[in-house]
Amino acid sequence: LKHQVMHDALTGLPNRSYLLDRIGRVLRRFKRDKGKRCALLYLDIDRFKIINDSLGHLAGDAVLKEFSHRLQSCVREPDIVGRLSGDEFAILLEDVPIPGTAIKIAQRVLEEVGKPLTVAGEVIEPSTSIGIAIGDGNYQFADDLLRDADTAMYRAKKSGRRQFVLYDESLQEIGRASCRERV
Repeated sequence: LKHQVMHDALTGLPNRSYLLDRIGRVLRRFKRDKGKRCALLYLDIDRFKIINDSLGHLAGDAVLKEFSHRLQSCVREPDIVGRLSGDEFAILLEDVPIPGTAIKIAQRVLEEVGKPLTVAGEVIEPSTSIGIAIGDGNYQFADDLLRDADTAMYRAKKSGRRQFVLYDESLQEIGRASCRERV
């Protein structure tokens, strides 16, 4: 029952609650173990609504399942892939000595996700936009790390999709503006 509550029924991936709990534990560990870092990659499927609307919800579900498999093939233990909601996913990289490590994973994800996929008799070329936030002992809450990664992902989408953006302080005001737009 606990597994069902903490995992997504469609993909079998950990869900938002599980992921936030895991991020929180990692950040608390960093308070004691200074100098450690993690990375959170926040991503969604570019133009997923078009796939879902034109090919149907069963095809959309098939894309989500394949997308989750492709993401899982890009990481190793103890890193985790989670489904946040709809077509939004996150990858938690628990030990990231330098941001370049997260960038390499993001490049691997872009390549793996971009491979053609046959769904409902149609060949599609999926893509994703990725936001990366580097977490350390300065982050107090998991939601803050998730927000910063989401802000970077939003910038990647606005910059043309099929790419990643690494969060930095210059994106902070953009994040506040996008939150106001969504409300």
